[in-house]
Amino acid sequence: MPNGISRSSRFAGARIGLCFLLLSGGAQASAVAGPPASTIVRARYLMGTIFRIEVPVSENFSPTAAALEEALDEIGRLDAVLSNWKSDSELSRLNARAGKGATRVSPALFEAVRSSLEWARETSGSFDPTVEPLTRRFRSETLRLNPTSAGPSGQPMRPAGGWDRIELNPTARTVSVPAGGGLDLGGIGKGMALDLAAKVLSERGIHDALLDAGGQLLALGSPPGEPGWSVAVADPVSRQRPAYALILRDVSLATSGNSERPGEILDPATGRPVEGRISATAVALDATSADALSTALFVMGPERGERWARARSDLLALFLEPSKVAGNLPRVSGTLMPAPPGHLLFITTRPNGNLRSLHVEVR
Repeated sequence: MPNGISRSSRFAGARIGLCFLLLSGGAQASAVAGPPASTIVRARYLMGTIFRIEVPVSENFSPTAAALEEALDEIGRLDAVLSNWKSDSELSRLNARAGKGATRVSPALFEAVRSSLEWARETSGSFDPTVEPLTRRFRSETLRLNPTSAGPSGQPMRPAGGWDRIELNPTARTVSVPAGGGLDLGGIGKGMALDLAAKVLSERGIHDALLDAGGQLLALGSPPGEPGWSVAVADPVSRQRPAYALILRDVSLATSGNSERPGEILDPATGRPVEGRISATAVALDATSADALSTALFVMGPERGERWARARSDLLALFLEPSKVAGNLPRVSGTLMPAPPGHLLFITTRPNGNLRSLHVEVR
C-alpha cells in the first residue's frame, strides 16, 4: 500500500491518509481478553444480536451507567425504524408502499436509505440495499434448506428493483420504491446504530468506550494506560478461535462472513448466496461505512475486493480464508497485512487540519 495517501471522502466526512510506519510483506471480531475489572458493561439484545458497551469506570458511576442505558435505548428506537423483520417498523411500512409513489419518512430512515444508495453507487452494486425481495425468499423454508436453489423458472433470483431505481427527494424527505422492490438495510443498520450510540456517549462526556454489535466494533479512545482496545478477528471456520489480533482507537471494524448462517449474504449480481467460507473485514473511520464496506468486500471476494480496496484510501481491507492444512491459521490477504512476529498493528486516527486521517503503525 502506498505510504501517506491522502484523498477526500464524502462518506467519512474526512480526508483519509494511510500512513504505515512499518510495512510487512460470520465471522466476527471480539475483544482479545475479558474486560478489566475497572469497566462498566451494559448489553441488550437489539437488531437480532447482542449490543454491548464497555466503558472504563469513573468516579461518576451512576451517570455513566445511565448514559450506557440511554445509548442502548437509542439503538432500540432505531431498530423500530430500520427492522425488516418487524411488520410495524417504518421500513416495513415503506416496503409495503412499493410502487405507490413517494413516501415521506423520518430523518433516520431517510439517512439510512441515502447512505445505502451512496455505497451502492460507490461499490457498483456489490453493496445493494434492494436485495429485500431476495431476503424474503431466503427466509422461506425451501431456500434455507437449499440456499443455492434458483428461482421458480430455474433462473437465478434477482432483485425486482435495483438500487438505481430508488428515488430520493431530500427537500420533501421522501423515498420512492418501485413496484415489486424493497429495501433491506441490514447491511448498514448495525453500523448506524453504533454511530448513534457513540454520539449519545459523547454528548454525555464519555469518550473512551468499546461498542460491540454482535462482532462489529466501534473503538472510542482507549482503556486507562493502553494505546487502544485490543481486539481480534475470528477464524472464518472456527469463530471461537482468534485469528488476527490488532489494536483499535477511534475507528470501526466490521466483518462479514457466512460461517454462522451460510447463504445469508446474497450476491446482487447473481441473486444467489455468496459461496466460500471466507470472511471480509473493513476498517473505517465510522461504523456505518465499515458495516457497508465489509458486506461489499465479502460479495466481491478476496481478489476483486483487494484490487478495489487498493484503489481507495477510506478503508483497510482484510480477507481470511481457511487454511488447506488442518489446524493452521487462515490465509491472510487484502490491504491490511499481518504485523511482524511479536507485534500488533495499531490503527487509530490523527488530526489533519479540521479533519481526521487513518493511521496504522506496528506496536
